[in-house]
Amino acid sequence: MTRHSLARRLLWFAGLWLASVLVLTAVAFAIRLVIGTG
Repeated sequence: MTRHSLARRLLWFAGLWLASVLVLTAVAFAIRLVIGTG
């Protein structure tokens, strides 16, 4: 495995992690709006 592929894999992992955090934040915000505590 080359250094480039490792860096690309880490970037993919970081991107997926960031996307999942943003999605969870949006879902939590939507739930709070629906419940009415937001």
